[in-house]
Amino acid sequence: MQLLGTLVVVLTSALAVSAGKPKPKPIPLKWGVLAFPQYFGLDAYGPLELLNIVAFNTPNMTLSIIAETMDFIPAQISGSPVGLTWVKPTYTIDQDPEIDVLLIPGGDGAEVAYDNPRIIDYVKRTYPKLKYIASVCTGAQILAKAGILKGKKATTNKWVWAHMVSKGPGVKW
Repeated sequence: MQLLGTLVVVLTSALAVSAGKPKPKPIPLKWGVLAFPQYFGLDAYGPLELLNIVAFNTPNMTLSIIAETMDFIPAQISGSPVGLTWVKPTYTIDQDPEIDVLLIPGGDGAEVAYDNPRIIDYVKRTYPKLKYIASVCTGAQILAKAGILKGKKATTNKWVWAHMVSKGPGVKW
């Protein structure tokens, strides 16, 4: 929920225009969601739904799913050991699509992604080109391993707090 609130603030502040005030920053137009097996579906689909609504009225806005391969990616559903929904990526991490914002979901798959050097390398090399990067829930561990959160304040899932904090010792959790 906090991410959705943040997205609403970013998008509405970019849209707000007040007389006599400086023009706000434009809305980032190229959004990417990093998908990996067993990411938590809600962490990606909630923000994507909001962004779909904005994209409907925003010319040239793109929403992309980025994954290690072009194979369908299973999402984790709360309480289910198997993926019940699958997404087809738009790009692979090797294609290095041009995006303004990268969203990293959490879920059990974030543990596997944390140990995947190709995914961590993609996040590291993409981060300097972005306007924004965000994670949801346990996706923060991927940002921590990539070194993006080092020395910065961050938060994550409180249910697995101790485990997540151990994944990013240089982060101000």
